[in-house]
Amino acid sequence: MRKLFEKVVPGKNGLAVEITPGQHLRIVDLEGHQVIDMALFNLDNLREKLSTSYSRTRYVNGKPGVYVPRDHLTEGDILMSTLCRPMMTIMSETAPEKGVHDCHNRMCNRYLYEVQLGLGPQDGCHEIISRAIAPYGLLPEDVPDTFDINMRYEHSCTKGHWEIGLPASRAGDHVEFRAEMALLVGLSVCPLEAGQCNGGKSTPVRVEVYGN
Repeated sequence: MRKLFEKVVPGKNGLAVEITPGQHLRIVDLEGHQVIDMALFNLDNLREKLSTSYSRTRYVNGKPGVYVPRDHLTEGDILMSTLCRPMMTIMSETAPEKGVHDCHNRMCNRYLYEVQLGLGPQDGCHEIISRAIAPYGLLPEDVPDTFDINMRYEHSCTKGHWEIGLPASRAGDHVEFRAEMALLVGLSVCPLEAGQCNGGKSTPVRVEVYGN
């Protein structure tokens, strides 16, 4: 496959990109430990969008009739839509620990930073993605729960809550997806610079699209 698109997206910024069925989307973590929130929309019907709950609980790829609810998604798993249709397949990931991506948590937003964390006014992934997809007529309330690439978000049964940890991705690691339908992809380079989510700093990523 040849490279059709490439762009470096700085920390705390976002991007919207269109991809067609069969094309591959590669997200490269340039400095390591960076989370990227990803929202998906059916380009031919923008009301159909990513469902993280269907994605993690419905299917095992290539095994019809097998129902295995999972707490994470990794190579070979499929990101499903709100109509329970395949949107993307995770083709490969190069981090030494596979499947360190979040499909449970709601993305960060201004409310989190201003009210819950008391860090003052700051746009979160929700606002960043909203701006990126606005030219398509989509509103902030249209943004679904995202698939958070590289985010370590694990449940502690002892403590009874979820905990954010350091991402497994190193500088140069990537995650690659194959589009199963025509897609609008909204991306946010997570801006959080507190705790371990992004290793304490929001850093750039490279977005690439490959096709025939």
